[in-house]
Amino acid sequence: MMPTMNGIELCKSIKTNIVTSHIPVLLLTAQTSQESQKEGYKTGADSYVTKPFDANILEQKVKNLLKTRQNLIKKFKKDLILKPKELEITSADEIFLQKSISLIEKNINNPEFTIQDFISEIGMSRSALYRKLKALTGQSISEFIKTIKLKRAAQLITQTKMNISEIAFELGFNDLKHFRKSFKLQFNELPSQYRIMNAK
Repeated sequence: MMPTMNGIELCKSIKTNIVTSHIPVLLLTAQTSQESQKEGYKTGADSYVTKPFDANILEQKVKNLLKTRQNLIKKFKKDLILKPKELEITSADEIFLQKSISLIEKNINNPEFTIQDFISEIGMSRSALYRKLKALTGQSISEFIKTIKLKRAAQLITQTKMNISEIAFELGFNDLKHFRKSFKLQFNELPSQYRIMNAK
């Protein structure tokens, strides 16, 4: 047994702390009862391996956990971010993403809202927030904010009659060329092409 706290307590500590809740946890334990396994999963463990164990199976479980995390990042990038409840992640992470997205949306038209303002409102250090967003979305803080703005732009392009330059300036893109380039990187189409292909 580990000193100070056992594996279940450590897992609970990791999964209930917003700074660390995104970290996958695999419990490797001699506690083989179904009750122990149930408790492990209830505290947020991503996988549970009992001793004795096969090293190859353990390695494959770790690979699967990491692959699942990569798939979540791909899903986040592909999906319309404005619906975070569809993301299949732990509730602490879901709450964190909802808060982050809501904060950016609330200030989406505010040209004076900076990355530092975002960091201060979230209440984490810059490095902790960067690690958290990178683990959940595969993006840096500025990339995350830009992605939300671009996905809002996609909504405005398909659901309003605003012209492309109006939408860009509305969302804080002062350089139309930069906006078009960023939009194409996100959606593989220029804004005008996206409007034609996705018009409702």
